[in-house]
Amino acid sequence: MYAITDLHTHTDYSHGKGSIEDNVRVAMKRGLQAVGIADHGPGHFFIGIGGAHAFRRMKEEIETLRHKYPEVEILFGVEANIVDTDGTIDVSTDILRELDFLLVGYHKLVRPRSLAAFWQGARNFWSGWMKTSSASLRAANTTAITSAVRRYPITAIAHPGLQIDIDTAELARVCKEYGTFLEINSSYGSELDPYISEALPTGVRFLLSSDAHAPERVGDFFQAYQLIRRLKIPLERIVNLEK
Repeated sequence: MYAITDLHTHTDYSHGKGSIEDNVRVAMKRGLQAVGIADHGPGHFFIGIGGAHAFRRMKEEIETLRHKYPEVEILFGVEANIVDTDGTIDVSTDILRELDFLLVGYHKLVRPRSLAAFWQGARNFWSGWMKTSSASLRAANTTAITSAVRRYPITAIAHPGLQIDIDTAELARVCKEYGTFLEINSSYGSELDPYISEALPTGVRFLLSSDAHAPERVGDFFQAYQLIRRLKIPLERIVNLEK
């Protein structure tokens, strides 16, 4: 088995260490059919894409690279952030129309859109710091992320459950209903086991990704392959896998 696409790669437009072209070159070297550029949305403190002008530059650069490297499909996406309790993300409708795919991650260090989101973010930050949670916080987080799935054309949820406490099984049920994939993120290895195990009984499908933050990690699925074998995930449930 081997993955034929890697949609979740970062560049120096957010906090990756290489250029879009660097990622494309490594994707070609590894024999991928497609590579996605999915830098962090603008709502992420310190590392997010620098607004609409940066999105425009990225799109123009990708268009140029598509002509230069026709051997691999280069896809324009984003790893958007949830910025409100109702599932609002930090990418405008105008930008969404320009994208080839949409990843959504639930991160802590994001710019909240409302006072309610600020307090929920503060609770999540404190929860992570103290390594505790509560049923009410878990329910609120789950409502936010499932609302995003219902509201936006999300390709996949990035690293579900890793940074924010959610009901992964409930998220998986909603994702299955709306045709959204859950990511098997190769950057986290066995940390993903409990979340993927919770999701498996729902019948949701999965997308393998590297979450590369350096060009040399594009297409590196070693830990993801180990997880698949460890949890005995049916290969037909993984959408970008060549059996």
